[in-house]
Amino acid sequence: MNAKTKILGIAPYEGMQVLMNQIALQRSDIDLMVVVGDLEEGSALAQKYADEDFDVIISRGGTAELIRQKSDLPVIEVTISVYDILRAIKLAENYTNKYALVGFPSITQEATFISSLLQYNIDIFTIHNEQEGIKVLSGLAQEGYQMVLCDMITNSLSHRYGLTSILITSGSESIQDAFNRAVQTVSDYKQYTLWTDFYKLVLEENPTYIFVFDDNKEMIYFSRNYSFSKIVIEEMKKRIPELITDTVKKYHQEDNGLILAVSGLCKKLGGKNHYIYYINPRKVPLALTKNGIRYIDKDEAFDKFFNSFYGIAHSSHNLEMSIDEYANASQPIMILGEGGTGKDQMARLIYAKSPLSNNPLAIIDCARINTKAWTFLTEHNNSPLSDTNTTIYIRSMEILSEDQFNELFSIIRDLNLYKRNRMIFTFSYGDDGNITPRCRHLINHYSCLTMHIPPLRNRLGEIPNLVSLYISNLNIQLAKEIIGLEAKGLELLQNYDWPDNFNQFKRILNELVTVTTTPYIKAVTVAEILRKEKPQFPSVTGECPFDLTKTLEEINLEIVQRVMAEENGHQTAAANRLGISRSTLWRMLQKVSEK
Repeated sequence: MNAKTKILGIAPYEGMQVLMNQIALQRSDIDLMVVVGDLEEGSALAQKYADEDFDVIISRGGTAELIRQKSDLPVIEVTISVYDILRAIKLAENYTNKYALVGFPSITQEATFISSLLQYNIDIFTIHNEQEGIKVLSGLAQEGYQMVLCDMITNSLSHRYGLTSILITSGSESIQDAFNRAVQTVSDYKQYTLWTDFYKLVLEENPTYIFVFDDNKEMIYFSRNYSFSKIVIEEMKKRIPELITDTVKKYHQEDNGLILAVSGLCKKLGGKNHYIYYINPRKVPLALTKNGIRYIDKDEAFDKFFNSFYGIAHSSHNLEMSIDEYANASQPIMILGEGGTGKDQMARLIYAKSPLSNNPLAIIDCARINTKAWTFLTEHNNSPLSDTNTTIYIRSMEILSEDQFNELFSIIRDLNLYKRNRMIFTFSYGDDGNITPRCRHLINHYSCLTMHIPPLRNRLGEIPNLVSLYISNLNIQLAKEIIGLEAKGLELLQNYDWPDNFNQFKRILNELVTVTTTPYIKAVTVAEILRKEKPQFPSVTGECPFDLTKTLEEINLEIVQRVMAEENGHQTAAANRLGISRSTLWRMLQKVSEK
C-alpha cells in the first residue's frame, strides 16, 4: 500500500483553507494540514512547519513564490483558472460604480481573453511586483475608481487608497489540480537537505520569534515576519561574540512600546557556528487598566475597521467632508447616527488616519465606568484626561448622571483637554430623531465638527454595491461561491426599512449566504428571512415604550440603559432594581458599549 503524500497547505485566506480541507477529505492518497498566512507570514509559517516531515507545500500566487525562495521542499502553486476569474467578474456585475481588474500576468491574460470572448467592458491593469501595484492603485484612486478585482497582494494594498476589493479566489477545480500535481511531484522527491535538520534544531525550542546569524554576522534565517527596529537587529549582531563563550545569553531591550526578552545561544551544524536568538515580546502597559477605559494603537484600529462590515461598506459620499479631511482637522469631532450605523468604527478610522495616529487612542466608555473607574478617570495622574497629544474618544455620555456629565464637561473645559488632545465624541439621536440637549451643548461649546452618519434606509441605492462587496467577503469566510441575488431578492432588500441599519443588514446577509447552496440567492429566501424580521405579536391597547422590531436582547439592553440613567449611573442601585447581580449588569453594559 502506497504511503500518503503529506502536504502542508499555506492558504492566503481562510476560505481557501476550508476548501482545501473539504477536497482532501474526498481523497485517500493525501494527508493534509492547512494553515492560513499570506506573503511573508505564509513564508514564515512554511519555515515554522519545516520540521514536521511534510513532503510538499501547496500555496498560491506571491505567497507560493516567497516560500519557493526559502524552502527546500517542492512548492506547488494553486493556479487561478478561467473559472475563478469568471466567477469574480460575474460577482462584480452587480457593482454599479467604476471598477477595474488588477493583477499579475497569470490573471490579467486570462481576464483579457474572457472579456474579449464574452465582450465584457472591463478595465484591466497588469502588474509584476508590489511597487507596480502601489503605483497602479494610486492612479486608479485618483481617477475615480472605487473597487478592484484582484489577487491577495493587491487586496492587501487596496485599503491604503480607499479602494474596496473583490478577491479572485481559487475554486475547487484549481485546488484539485494542485493536489494532483503535488502527488505526482512527491513520487519523485526522495531527499531532504541539511537545512531540514537545521530548521528542526532551531524550532525545537518553540519560541515566539527566531533569528539566526552566521560567523559574518549576516542574518540567514528568521522564523516569522517581524516589525522590530534596526536597533534590535544591530544589538543581536553586537552580542554574537558573547554567545561563543556563554551557554545561553539573556537580556532585555525596549523597542517601540515593547519589552523584548531575548535569549541567545550558539549551535554548531556542519562544522559551522550558527548564532540563534529567541525573542519574546511583551507589551508595556500604557496605563492602569480600568473598567471602561482602554487604549488601542493605529494597527489595531485599522484592523478592527477594515475587518468589520463597516470597513467593507463604508463610504464618505454622504458625509459633509471626506474621511481624510475629518482626520486631519484639529477641532473636536462629534459623530452622530442611529444605532447600528458604525459610529465606533468611524471613530477608530478617523484616529488611524490622523496626524496623532502614532500615539495611542484612549477610549472612554461611559456605559461601563463604575465608581472606582470614575474616580481614576477624574482624579488619577495616569488618567487619559491627563494625556497630551493623544486622541481621546468618549462614547455614551448620555448615560452619565447629570452631576457626572457636568463634572466631565468641566474637566474637558478647565484643563483645555480639547486643545491639548484630539477629542472625538459619539452620540445617538434622541427618541424624537433630533440632536439631544447634551450633545448640542458639547457641539456648541467646543465648536465640534459634526459627522452625521446616514441610516441605511437613506442609502438604499447603494445596497447592490454593499451586497456584492459583502458577499465577496462572506465567500472567503464561509468557502462559498455565491455570485449574487436574484433581481427580485435585491429589490426586496432595497424596499426594506432596515430599522437596525448595518447591524441588521450584516446579520441578514450572513444568514442568506449561510443557507444558500446555489450560485444565486433566491428571492423567496430573502422574502422569508425579511418576513421573520417583522413583529409577530398582535396589536395591544396603548403605546408601547419600546421598539418591538428589535430583538429581545436589544430591548433588555435598552431597559438597562434607562434604569442606569434613572439611577444616575449607580450600578448597585440599578442591579438591585432590575433583580440581577452586578456581574450580570456589567456584562449587559459591555454589550451596550459594543453596539
